[in-house]
Amino acid sequence: MTVENISGKPSNMNRAWPVAIMVVLCGICMPFNMGKAMFLGPVIMQVYGIGEAMLGLMIAAFYLLGAVVAFPAASFIKKIGPRNTILVALGCSIVGNLIGILTPGNIPAFIVGRIIEGGGFGLMGVAGVPTISPWFSKDKRGMPCGLWAAWVAIALAIAPILFTAIFETTGELMSVWYFNFGFSIVVLVLFLLIYRTPSDPYIDEEEKAGDTKMDYKAIFTNKAVLALAVTFFFGEGAFMGVQGFFNAYVANEVSMPLMVGSVLISVGSFAGAIWGPVAGKISDAIGSRFKVLVVCQFCMLAYSVIVFSVHTLTGLIIAVVLQVLTTGITAMLWTATTEVVPSKLIPGATAALAFAQNVGMFIGSMGMGSVIQALGYQMASWCVVVPCWILSIVVTWVVLRKKLR
Repeated sequence: MTVENISGKPSNMNRAWPVAIMVVLCGICMPFNMGKAMFLGPVIMQVYGIGEAMLGLMIAAFYLLGAVVAFPAASFIKKIGPRNTILVALGCSIVGNLIGILTPGNIPAFIVGRIIEGGGFGLMGVAGVPTISPWFSKDKRGMPCGLWAAWVAIALAIAPILFTAIFETTGELMSVWYFNFGFSIVVLVLFLLIYRTPSDPYIDEEEKAGDTKMDYKAIFTNKAVLALAVTFFFGEGAFMGVQGFFNAYVANEVSMPLMVGSVLISVGSFAGAIWGPVAGKISDAIGSRFKVLVVCQFCMLAYSVIVFSVHTLTGLIIAVVLQVLTTGITAMLWTATTEVVPSKLIPGATAALAFAQNVGMFIGSMGMGSVIQALGYQMASWCVVVPCWILSIVVTWVVLRKKLR
């Protein structure tokens, strides 16, 4: 890692996209774990005899350790490297699922397992962009970082139908934990076989000279990084406040089968997974992350207004079409972290986003369950989710308008 790749040597160019895709595949393991409680929420409430508030806690537990490890993960990457950081994340996925498998029906163990899995999510959220970005020049990062931004959307596209089908086929809740346990092991093996460190990375001169110390003061005083993190906090809190209870809303309020909600989430997430890299490519082409970000945010504001107000399949489909744009927001935020700081500080900037993401998801998931139980789905969305998107847009417009290209 001593010479910047200017000409794009074949060894790096041939390896760049396989590595990027493999990192995304590792990432998918983490929101797979996140989705178990979300997409099987009605089943979990029935099996454990709990309500929305306790389900919200069981969903939110996933994000606790993810928030705690976010900033230490930036230092881990510097000390042990991206490869080993991702291996630890995959280990968290394996151990968390194993705890669930060995302790079925035990609520405290269920929560502990999800906390450990959430640690993997937090590590992966920090490691993804710093692992991918050295393979691509800054003007070419929109698409690969957009693909990375789809790591959650891809999982959400597959998991609802897959997990519902596994449960309905086996009739056993823990069968989904068995699947995720095996899938994480397979991905770990593939990662060891495919991942390599770039021989000629796209990094700044000071990092090439050996200046790799993580300067957290520079991160915490960078207005652009803080604004990106705050925007992510409000956006992810609002998104998970809805997404974590979408299946429960469809099943309990609209009185449709569980599979209907699962299919809607999957289709919307699949479209979102495609939209993420496309949004990144568009932002590369027009030379603006800010414009794409704001358009997507307004679409999500409209989504949050209507999502828990519709009671027909047509209305739900319209809501899901708007929800697709979420990945464009995350694509712009993750890509921007590589452009507002020197390359040596990218892990710290992604740590700020990962921390904000996990805290937002925790508060959104846990708080939304209690608000829904108190006010109902529609009022909960209007009183909590809509204001969060408005605040996200305000922060973006006021602070980031001149910070992002």
